[in-house]
Amino acid sequence: MNKSTLNFWILFIVSIIVSALIISIFVKVLKITLFVILVLVLAPIIYIALKLLLPGAKGKSEDDKLKSRP
Repeated sequence: MNKSTLNFWILFIVSIIVSALIISIFVKVLKITLFVILVLVLAPIIYIALKLLLPGAKGKSEDDKLKSRP
């Protein structure tokens, strides 16, 4: 094996390793981004659903307000 062939294989292996690292980092960032987007989309929907389902979370009615003095 001459020096140029050895150089080629070393560069080829290093480039494969670096590519795998970059792809794995990209996939992790993509997962985190997707998680954040889904949380931001689902949070208001779940909040509204819970507000409708829980009896005490509907707010005050007209009878609960204090009467003002004339």
